[in-house]
Amino acid sequence: MKDRSRIVARILGAGLLLAPLVGCATAAKQAFYTVVGAQGKFYEVQVVDPGALADYRSLRIERFSNDLGKRVPREVVREVNQETPETLAEAALFYPEGKLLVMKGQIIHYTGRSALEGSVMSVIGSSESCVCRVQLHDGETDELIGEAVCWGLTKSALRRGSGELGAGVGKGVAKWIRQRLPQTEKDRRREDLRGARDDED
Repeated sequence: MKDRSRIVARILGAGLLLAPLVGCATAAKQAFYTVVGAQGKFYEVQVVDPGALADYRSLRIERFSNDLGKRVPREVVREVNQETPETLAEAALFYPEGKLLVMKGQIIHYTGRSALEGSVMSVIGSSESCVCRVQLHDGETDELIGEAVCWGLTKSALRRGSGELGAGVGKGVAKWIRQRLPQTEKDRRREDLRGARDDED
């Protein structure tokens, strides 16, 4: 109940803050984006074969590099590298051990602004984004298994910044893996991993 009250308060607060500036329709959209937070999307460059992906039991995520230098704040690089493993762990798609899949990534595009400027720009339709090239490799041979462009996007005037973008990238990567892993395998892994967590508790 407290969580629900907090969400309602956030929606109302965002709407009241933005209504005088942009009108009811835009204020409602901003309230929605504030509650939802960052979005994660992907575009597959080299399609992952579902059967081959199902053979991989465990995942190692190497640190994402920043190919854009100082144009990307260190905080964004840090959050991408923190949020992506956490999001995939929560998705319960891989076991702690078994045939290894290695994920490698590079930040290849970034659109961000200062807090005040970013909030104003988001109200009139702009957004923040962080785009990463993500590759999956066989843990033994380093053979390329699949590749996608994954990105985090935030359109909220209130929920912005490195943490939101990092979470968005993680969501995009998780969506990609989740879509390619066969449904029966996803269900099996989710059940096994949740059962293991319950046993630990």
